[in-house]
Amino acid sequence: MKFYSRKFDTPSFTLFPLGDFHYGSRQCDVDFIKQVVERVRTTKNAYWCGMGDFLENAIVGSKSDTYLQTVPPREQLHAVVDLLRPIQDKGLFLIAGNHEQRSMRAVGMMPEDFLAVELKLPYMGYSCMAYLQTKSPKSPHGFSIFTHHNYGGGYTPGGKVNRADAMRRIAPTVDAAFSGHFHITGRNPVTWYENGDKSILKKTGYNYITGSALTWNESYAEEKCKPPASLEFISVEFIGGTRGDVDNRQQTYRVIGKE
Repeated sequence: MKFYSRKFDTPSFTLFPLGDFHYGSRQCDVDFIKQVVERVRTTKNAYWCGMGDFLENAIVGSKSDTYLQTVPPREQLHAVVDLLRPIQDKGLFLIAGNHEQRSMRAVGMMPEDFLAVELKLPYMGYSCMAYLQTKSPKSPHGFSIFTHHNYGGGYTPGGKVNRADAMRRIAPTVDAAFSGHFHITGRNPVTWYENGDKSILKKTGYNYITGSALTWNESYAEEKCKPPASLEFISVEFIGGTRGDVDNRQQTYRVIGKE
């Protein structure tokens, strides 16, 4: 796990966790990706982090069918760079996805590392613990965030939510934990208690699932009669605290669908 920190000059910021484009899949909705990229570009105080599986990356020996992807992996890489170039300056960092890890196992090359170099962003490996700080005259005004692409989870909504919630075993008291991989969107609150200076403090964090750019027709899910992915992404506005005696920070969650 690697650590990332950033201090913003504003009392709030909006984070778009982007991933699961699966560019190269026949189910990848490129127009939707462009819509979300434009949303990031035009939203004030907005930033994004890479959650993995930007590429379909069907290679010999992988579960995906190499003959069904629309372009080969090399072209997928360059196309994703072009898609993200308009918001390059708003990027924070990238982590690995399981589809890109196919290349690491086969030839020792991680496509996300290439994307990070091209976009001049840090590549953080499998997971990242981040501290993102807002400008506020009083504390608390920062947010702890844990990101991991995640894995497994099966096909049921409950299985996916349980796998996302399981990341709390690694980072039990982060303000926000982001999971990709599951191709749905969601937010689940988690509450715990901590000692304060003069009282017991009740804390609430959230486990987020970040969505996908995948449709259902002629997909693996259709073939196996599995539920469709959500053609949705999310954004979270983090609003710093304005009082020193209580924790009144906020996280405003939004789901972004195709327009």
